[in-house]
Amino acid sequence: MASTIVVIMGEREWTNRALHLSGALAREWRAAVVLVQMAPVAHLEYLGAGVDEALLSYADMEQLSACAATVESYGVPVDVRLFEYSDYVGGVMCAAEQVGAAAVFAPAPTAWLPGLARLQRWWLRHSLGAPLYTLGEGDGPLVWTPPAALGDAPAAPQTSPILR
Repeated sequence: MASTIVVIMGEREWTNRALHLSGALAREWRAAVVLVQMAPVAHLEYLGAGVDEALLSYADMEQLSACAATVESYGVPVDVRLFEYSDYVGGVMCAAEQVGAAAVFAPAPTAWLPGLARLQRWWLRHSLGAPLYTLGEGDGPLVWTPPAALGDAPAAPQTSPILR
């Protein structure tokens, strides 16, 4: 298994969609999934120094465990990592580079100016070196369908029960 798919943890519903899509994609590619919990640091010089290092709360640990179990249910190996960053876009690029990502699922960058957020998203897609899925505008045809809604879908050949 040379391929690795990175999932940057985000808001709960977004993360749930990304977990199922990445699990199905990893099974298809025979890849592993790395769940990355991003931890912001106040100053660039604090990266990796352990200064003001906050431990994850019990709720965060439970959520990471549940997320790992979701991915493991697809029969693919999963790893969980904590990654410190001072700039979100740079942090996502470094995390993907460190694990040799073949694909990255990450929440879209946000900024106080909408144009700046679009520019950051473009820069991330352009310089990442792997497909970026923000599960928003500009992504490919990957669409996650909740398991309860699968019965409502028209009968068509599917590669995965959750992808159409």
